[in-house]
Amino acid sequence: MLKKLLLSVTAVACMFPAFAQHQRRVLIEELTNASCPPCAAQNPAFNATVAANIDFLTPIKYQTNWPGFDPMNQQNPSEVASRVTYYGVTGVPNGRQNGTLEVFPMTSYTAAMIQAAYNTLTPVTMNLSHSLTANYDSILIQVEVKSDAALTGALRLRVAVIEEEILFDAAPGSNGEKDFFHVMRKMLPNADGTATGDFAAGETKTYSFAWPLAYAYNLNQLGAVAFLQTDDTKEVYQSAISHTIGGIPDAGVKIPGAFSFNCTSGISPQFTLTNTGLGNLSTATLRYRVNGGAWVDYPWTGDLAPDESTVITLTDVVIAQTGTTKLDIEVRSSNNGIQTNLINAISTVNTRSLLDAPSAIPFKNDFQTAVSSLPPDWTVVNPSADGWKHALNAGTNRSARCNFYDIPEGGRAYLTSPKIDLTAAAGPTSLRFDHAYRTYNATFFDSLRIEVSTDCGVNWTTIFHNGKDGLATVATASTTAFTPSSTQWRANEIDITSFNGNEILVRFVGESGFGNNLWIDNVNVSLTTGVEELPLNEFVLAPNPTKDVANVRFSLTNPGSIRLLVFDAIGALVQSHDLGDLVPGTHNFRLDPVNLTSGSYRVVLKGNEGTAQIQWIVLK
Repeated sequence: MLKKLLLSVTAVACMFPAFAQHQRRVLIEELTNASCPPCAAQNPAFNATVAANIDFLTPIKYQTNWPGFDPMNQQNPSEVASRVTYYGVTGVPNGRQNGTLEVFPMTSYTAAMIQAAYNTLTPVTMNLSHSLTANYDSILIQVEVKSDAALTGALRLRVAVIEEEILFDAAPGSNGEKDFFHVMRKMLPNADGTATGDFAAGETKTYSFAWPLAYAYNLNQLGAVAFLQTDDTKEVYQSAISHTIGGIPDAGVKIPGAFSFNCTSGISPQFTLTNTGLGNLSTATLRYRVNGGAWVDYPWTGDLAPDESTVITLTDVVIAQTGTTKLDIEVRSSNNGIQTNLINAISTVNTRSLLDAPSAIPFKNDFQTAVSSLPPDWTVVNPSADGWKHALNAGTNRSARCNFYDIPEGGRAYLTSPKIDLTAAAGPTSLRFDHAYRTYNATFFDSLRIEVSTDCGVNWTTIFHNGKDGLATVATASTTAFTPSSTQWRANEIDITSFNGNEILVRFVGESGFGNNLWIDNVNVSLTTGVEELPLNEFVLAPNPTKDVANVRFSLTNPGSIRLLVFDAIGALVQSHDLGDLVPGTHNFRLDPVNLTSGSYRVVLKGNEGTAQIQWIVLK
C-alpha cells in the first residue's frame, strides 16, 4: 500500500514536468440564500476572509431558492439550480474550492487553505476582461485561455457575469442579511459552459461573450469571472476575475410602483417621479405602455431639487375599462445620467376601476366559488407570487388564505372588497368575519390590519389591528404550514356604524413576519339587528348559571349548516363546535365548561342565514 501511494504522489508531481507552471488563482464558489439563518451566521466571517485574500481569489456566489425567499434567485433560478445539481449540494451554506474541496462550515475557510491552493501549480493561464456597450445595454466579455502542457478531458470554460456588491436598505429575505457580494447574475452562454476541446502544449484559445442586460441592481457593480473546469473530476485548472469598471453616472430618477382605485369614469392614470440624485433634475427620458401595449416615449422637463417629487398625469390616456389598468413606466436617462438600476427601471402603476354600482347590504362573501381564484370583484395586491389566495381549508370549504409561511418579513398583502353601499344604512352596522391563524414560533409571527375607505381608496381608516397571540386561534405554535380544522376558527364583529352614509371599501392587510398562514372567511357587512338574525323558534341554555354541564336547546325554522361558538368577555373564541347540516326542528347540544374560568360568556349559533346569541354565566 505504501509503495502504491508513493507512486501516485510521484505521478501527480510529474504531471507536466517539461512545461512552465503557474500559480492557480483560487475559485471559491458558495451556495447561499437570503432566508437561511445559518447563512447569515456564517457569511460575515467568510466574506471577511474573501475580502482579505481577494488578490488570490475568484469568488462567486449562487443564491439558491431554498430554504426560503430570495429575490436574486428569482431573477435566474435555473442556472443556480444547475450548479446545485452539479455539486450535489443538499444544504446551504456550502462551498467548493477549485471544484473539488468542499468548504463547510463557511467559517472554516482560512487564508492558509487559500494559499495552499494558490501555490498548487497549473499549466493554464487565463486573461479575462469585460466592458459595457456605449448605451449600457449589454456586457461584453473576452477570455483568453492558454495551456503550456497538453491538456485533455471533458474541459469546459465557464463564464459568469457577477454583481460584486448588492446592498439592500432592508433585508430581502428573512435571515436579516442586507449585503451580498460576488453574486452570479448570468452564466454565458449558460451553466454548462463552453466545451473547449483538448489543448495542445502551448495552445491559446480565445472566446467572446455578450449578454443583453436583463436585470441588475447597479450597473457600476457588474464584473465577470471565468474558470476552466473538467467535468471528469470537477477540478478547476485556472480562474480569473474582471473587477467592476464603475464610473457610470446614475439617472437619479425613481418612480415607485403603486396601486390605486378609480371610481369615476374618464380618469387619466398618474405616477410619481422623484429626484434621488445629488443635483437638480431638469430632464428625464421616460417611456410608458398601457396593458402591455406599445411603448410610448415621454420626455419630461421640469426642475426638481434633490428628494423632491412631482405627480405626472398622462392626459392622453383615459381609463375607460372595468377591471385593472396596468401602466408600466421605464426610466431611460436624465440630465444626471442613465438608469443604472435595471431591476427598478420599469415601475408598474395599477389602477382598478370600480365603475359598477356598489353592492347593497347585507353584503356577504363566503369564498365558496368553485374556481381556483378569489372573486373577480375583489382586488388583490400581493408582494410577490405569494399573498392572498383562494384555498381549501377543510373538505370542500373554501376561504381566502394569506400564506405568510412563504412571504418574507415586512411583506404586505392587500385584499380589498368591492364597493359596499352604506349610503342608506340606518342604525348600527357591523363588519363580521371569521379567521384562523397559528403562529410559527416566538420569533416569526404576523399581523392582520383591517381598514375602511370612504373616498375610493385615497385614505384609509384602521378599524382592526392584531397579531401574534392576539390573532392566534390555536394556542400552540407550529413550524409546518397551517391549515385550520373546523374548531380552529374565531368569529369577529366590528362596529362600522360611523361609516354609514358612504360607499365604502374594506381592506384586509396581511402584514408578514414570515410566520404562518392566515385564513379569512364569511365576510359580512350588514345592519347589526334584524337582517342577519338566525331564524329560530327556540334558543335556551340551562342551567344558567352553570357549574358542571349546560344543555343548549334550539329549534331551527329552516335547514342549514350550524356552528356553535363560545366567546369570553373580551371576544376571544374559547370553544368551537361544528354541528353539521341540521334539519328543521329541535336540537340539543351539551356544553362542558371544564376548561373555562368563572365569568360571563357569549354562546353564538352561526348558520348560513345569520347568527343568534345568548349569555352564559359559568360559576366554578
